[in-house]
Amino acid sequence: MVIKQVINNNIAISIDSQGDEIILIGKGLAFNKKKGNEIDSQKVEKRFYLEDKGLYAKFKKLLQEVSVEEINVADDIISLAKRKLKKDLNESIYISLPDHISLAVNRIKNGLNVKNGLLWEIKKLYKEEYLIAKEAVQMINERFNVELGDDEAGFIAFHFVNAQLNSGMNTVAKITKFIKDILNIVTYQLNIPVEEESLSVFRFVTHLKFFANRIFSQETNENTEDQFLYEVVKERYSEAFDITQKVKQHIDKQYSYKVSNTEATYLTIHIQRLLERKN
Repeated sequence: MVIKQVINNNIAISIDSQGDEIILIGKGLAFNKKKGNEIDSQKVEKRFYLEDKGLYAKFKKLLQEVSVEEINVADDIISLAKRKLKKDLNESIYISLPDHISLAVNRIKNGLNVKNGLLWEIKKLYKEEYLIAKEAVQMINERFNVELGDDEAGFIAFHFVNAQLNSGMNTVAKITKFIKDILNIVTYQLNIPVEEESLSVFRFVTHLKFFANRIFSQETNENTEDQFLYEVVKERYSEAFDITQKVKQHIDKQYSYKVSNTEATYLTIHIQRLLERKN
């Protein structure tokens, strides 16, 4: 293969047999090389081709900002996730995940440990993605000699979840309307405005986004029902629980979807956070 563009000593762009640009990565494969030179195929460790041209352009820019090691570990993690989830992931994860890994590694090396405010929900609602993310964190820690923990596993799990939300425009519009309607019900009952910059609102909207995607993709929440927690939340957060019942009625009526006790528990907890912010 012939070099079309050198990114750095370890990354070059070439043209494949179909006439498409392809990114080649390997230790020293472009060292002392220039446009038109042949590439030693034995030095090629990874090949990247993205169908989305906009994402491809962003990926090329990203290659100049993150290390080859960060690209490699991200690719290995994505391959692991695809294999275990048995699902295709949106190509955007090839940009978002290595970028996130680079930031996370630099952050922890500088002594900055960021807490994940949604960790509890991620562990409960996206158990499979979280377990894979735990493996991913172990891979990152071993390769970069750092100590990222459960909070980081939660962040990485979100990348897997987001990459599965590969919805068409019609579904996206439905999800947007779903979130708007639920927010209207909740804020009307609480008699508070929506402060989009509030962490509580951000958490709630994030939860609603994935909740809506489950409804419109006809996925069911397969987590075991925690009846004890449901009863505790029902008693302790009675006002928030009553609002959840109105939300459940709306969802049942508009979408013919029966909200489980587990989902009602999480909705109540989020609404309670908004209630506490009001008081």
